[in-house]
Amino acid sequence: MQSLIFKVFTRKYSLSLQADALLLLQETIEQNGLTARDAAKWLELLADTWTKREEGRPLVEAAALRELVAAVATGSFGSNRDAAAAGAEGGSDLFAVISAFDVPALWYDPSKKTFASPFERGDILPGAEAKAALFRQRYDLVKQRIMRNENFMPVSFSDHEKDRFYTLSTVDSLQGREGERFLLFGMLAQLEEGRLSLEDRAGSIELDLSALAGRAAAPGGLFTEGCFVLVDGMVEDGVFRVDEIGLPPPERRDRTRAAFPTFNFFGGTPSLRTDAQLRAAEVGNDGGIVFLSDVWLDRPETMDALQTLFEGFSHAAPPIAFVLAGDFASRPFVAGSGDTAQYRDNMAALGQLIAGFPEIARRSHFVFVPGGNDPWGQGALPRPRIAEHFAQRLESRLAHVTFATNPCRIRYCTHEIVVFREDLLKRVRRNCVLPPAESSDIVKHLVRTVVDQGHLCPLPQRVRPIYWAYDHAMRLYPVPDVLVLADRFDPYSVSYEGCHCINPGSFSGGDHSFFMYFPVSRTSQYSRIPRK
Repeated sequence: MQSLIFKVFTRKYSLSLQADALLLLQETIEQNGLTARDAAKWLELLADTWTKREEGRPLVEAAALRELVAAVATGSFGSNRDAAAAGAEGGSDLFAVISAFDVPALWYDPSKKTFASPFERGDILPGAEAKAALFRQRYDLVKQRIMRNENFMPVSFSDHEKDRFYTLSTVDSLQGREGERFLLFGMLAQLEEGRLSLEDRAGSIELDLSALAGRAAAPGGLFTEGCFVLVDGMVEDGVFRVDEIGLPPPERRDRTRAAFPTFNFFGGTPSLRTDAQLRAAEVGNDGGIVFLSDVWLDRPETMDALQTLFEGFSHAAPPIAFVLAGDFASRPFVAGSGDTAQYRDNMAALGQLIAGFPEIARRSHFVFVPGGNDPWGQGALPRPRIAEHFAQRLESRLAHVTFATNPCRIRYCTHEIVVFREDLLKRVRRNCVLPPAESSDIVKHLVRTVVDQGHLCPLPQRVRPIYWAYDHAMRLYPVPDVLVLADRFDPYSVSYEGCHCINPGSFSGGDHSFFMYFPVSRTSQYSRIPRK
């Protein structure tokens, strides 16, 4: 049995076992009476989970391994058929909601070309140096992604081969080289009022975008201050005259995962099941996840529409989850007024409504993401969850309910989902320095901007403040499977670079519209409830 353990841990996963750890694995296999075939599957699961949880730590120690062995040996290990059955019952390890404040703080180190944790947990109000570090980290993260792109990876140093690839220059390398053409990467910034500049780690230079102003439309994407861009042009009189501008090339999630297979960027505790078992669990529960936004509980027509919604789903298998994004009130919450009692009663009324459909209340997960009008929703991002004081009576009526942060992350089997409630399109469009043509598809521009930037809110701090120590919670790295940009703009669904982006629209302020996402087919369906 020792040879099998070494084959899996050492040869396949490049892990080194302490003597105590080896003995622990051997004893567990013997005590559980596992056959060689089952033991191999179990060891595969252990080794794979170790690399995910311990971020590739090569030395397997008995103390750290014992908890993992106990969890797997007491029931998490099983066949694909068992996993499918667990999926149909909604296994507790299959659906998890991750707070923005629990997302791992992994920063890219350009010198070591890997990620590290600069701190265990960020202070909500760190020192001023954290603001500069925030933008340096965004720069480093996007640049390392660019340099992995095939268009920026020359295979030789011959002049003939160099012509096939792009070469990035830095701002400090432009001195004394007027008239030569360069490709720069950096952040758009307004260092002086009315003058746009490009900043990188080496310095900054003023930009002249006059050559682009006469065009019918900007290239794909929405360009605002705070965006990271590639610009092509030359220096004249100390100003960089831009001939071409574009967003950084995106990277599909499978390539990012292949580059850094041992890091858990998404957060949460990875499931103890194998990928095959998780996929089997998805197929075993072929339901969907329902997304709604702007659910104004203080409006009678909203409650009537929700009643119709739950009645419709009560005639079939309950959905996997209902994700409800704020605002949960039609007007801003005012502390110290009658809004406190009214808000709490509205939440309780929703709980009572859902409890009228026992199967949905027992089997479906409910996730509540706050909006700007919800209690203490004003301020910087990420927003904390709705306070327990408002949620207690609703929580007591439902089996699976989570009051999440904004944004939040949801892990369901093999799917990684990011939910963000923000009127993002309006903010980005208003702050464009190079707006697209009015006739262009603005939705595709927005989705491309967010995915290419790898960030949910690529705007300057004065426009949309973000807690400096938690900017990493706003990242989209790797790109998620599903991105929900809950916006008051018209509903849409767009797929881009392997990411399925959904906006359910305003449920109460619009046509009572919502989207249902189907994990098995990786598709979504738009629906709306007719007004009475």
